[in-house]
Amino acid sequence: MDTLRTFIAVDFPIEIKAKIEEITTYFRTQLPSNVIKWVDANNMHLTLKFMGETTANQLEPIKRAMQQVVTTFPIFEIAIENLGMYPNAKKPRVIWLGISGEENLISLHKKLDLALKEIGIQPERRPFSPHLTVGRVRRSVDPESVIIVGKTLSEFKVSTLGRVKINELIYYQSELTPQGPNYTILQSTPLNQV
Repeated sequence: MDTLRTFIAVDFPIEIKAKIEEITTYFRTQLPSNVIKWVDANNMHLTLKFMGETTANQLEPIKRAMQQVVTTFPIFEIAIENLGMYPNAKKPRVIWLGISGEENLISLHKKLDLALKEIGIQPERRPFSPHLTVGRVRRSVDPESVIIVGKTLSEFKVSTLGRVKINELIYYQSELTPQGPNYTILQSTPLNQV
């Protein structure tokens, strides 16, 4: 039976994506080439819930669960600020931008988890930590270059990129291709306007 890779996320306005693009373009000039696989800013979103392989008969129940959670959840704002590395600056693997005002995101994630658990989708074991992945250090990179990446990026302070109003959740399908992932919107559900 065919399955789709699916996830629920919030999206960002074009002007925020443009600022992220500016930052990553600048980083590219400061770092050895081909050490980091940068995320295309146009594809950037904040994943709230990754379902992974989803069967066709799970799609409608997921959409309904999402609708049920979102229609009672008020619109809120977050800010994108600070640059970080995971697991740490000495051995960076993932480069990310932080989110402040994340309490609502965490609360929304919890509610989604509960609603999806009722239809048989298990919560993730790891605690939800809202962030935006902007790049990943390639696996083949030598340890010296990894250290250079950590050192170089540690010297940058990223102040806020601005506030973002979160007014809808998007249910995406993700197709992995050699050129990078292709995303298709399966459903877009507005948050409560009241």
